[in-house]
Amino acid sequence: METVFSPPTKPAEVVKSADRVLDLLELLGCAARPLTLAEITQELNIPKSSALALLRTLSARGYAARDESDRYALAPPFGRESGDWLGGLPRQVLAAAQPVMLALVGQTRETVNLGVMREGFMVRPLLQIPSPQEIRYEPRAVDCPAHCTAMGRILLAYAPAESIARCLALPLTRLTPTTETDAVRIRARIAEARVQGYAEIDGEFAEGGAGVAAPVFDRAGQPVAALNLASLTERWHRHRRDFIAAITEAAATLTRRIGGRAPEQRN
Repeated sequence: METVFSPPTKPAEVVKSADRVLDLLELLGCAARPLTLAEITQELNIPKSSALALLRTLSARGYAARDESDRYALAPPFGRESGDWLGGLPRQVLAAAQPVMLALVGQTRETVNLGVMREGFMVRPLLQIPSPQEIRYEPRAVDCPAHCTAMGRILLAYAPAESIARCLALPLTRLTPTTETDAVRIRARIAEARVQGYAEIDGEFAEGGAGVAAPVFDRAGQPVAALNLASLTERWHRHRRDFIAAITEAAATLTRRIGGRAPEQRN
């Protein structure tokens, strides 16, 4: 299980035990599958004994459940059967994103998505607002590999070099005939995305679909999510410059709404 980004900076007055409980709830709520105790301790960087005590408490209170393989997930009605549980910064981002995304759909008339990076370098969609056009591109609301998605590449662009290396060392699945699977070329596109402030995809995740993504930052200048505009390839090429300008402006607006800031440009 990979920890791709550092958590936001926390104020000194945070109560450590309460903070750990909320971190654990958010981790389980955003996980794509039940997690082992070892994965939880690694992700949260806490002692095994502390994680186990927290899990037992949450299980006793009906917030978490352990399966037959000793893996943990949120218990219904808090788990995936009723939708993922989101709290803290993820909830704040999701709430702040809706008006920004609606305005972006109204401006571009294309589908707009909000996503985050999860374990295994998979991008999880949190919210999708579809295009009002009769013929449109709506990416499936499933976890998707970071290497061949615009959201994944722009989030990797702000990740540590070792995280990028671990991602590109994984099997790079070819989803379409034009999916890039050469690690050297993907690394170059990730570096280009960092310089530009956005990442583009054309036919690599789905044939006939293209788009662009821009990052959303927290108060510490860490990327917490990405906004994505998804379009049919033909419309993308006609309106590419306008779409790039629109998505970067929308991501900057969302960053300001959550009190975030863009990081310093690295060399």
